[in-house]
Amino acid sequence: MKLNHLVAAAVLAVSGAQAFAVTQGESFNTASSTYKFGASEIDANGTFTFTLDATEGAMPGVYNIVGSLSATNFSFTGVTLNSQSWTVNSVNNGKASFGYIELTSSIPLSLSVSGIKTGTGAGVFSGELVMAPVPEPETYALMLAGLGAVGFVAWRRRSN
Repeated sequence: MKLNHLVAAAVLAVSGAQAFAVTQGESFNTASSTYKFGASEIDANGTFTFTLDATEGAMPGVYNIVGSLSATNFSFTGVTLNSQSWTVNSVNNGKASFGYIELTSSIPLSLSVSGIKTGTGAGVFSGELVMAPVPEPETYALMLAGLGAVGFVAWRRRSN
């Protein structure tokens, strides 16, 4: 009976250690519309998935999204956002950046980062997406109508 408990405890300890081999984190700042994500204690090649949903403060809409990545002992092989592949352009010091993308009502966002563990220490990477909302055409039309109305009132006052 004690041997069964010992074996069960060993199995749980080993499976628990493997489950915590990689630590992932993410946060969304609604004031700056910045989504930060990352992983640490990476000990093998892998794909890491992050999800940003409306409960974190992101709203459905059209966004221009620009992001950046940096890593230590980890080399990026691919990045996808809602199944759309992004080209990762390497820059200095293990940093990378990727270009703009538009999303229409695509909440939640699903971000996947794939890579290869390099070096002797544990791998670490972090990144952020800056989401800039794109105004809809109706917004521009309303702004132009308002400017026209102000101009008309100024013209009427001047003519009197």
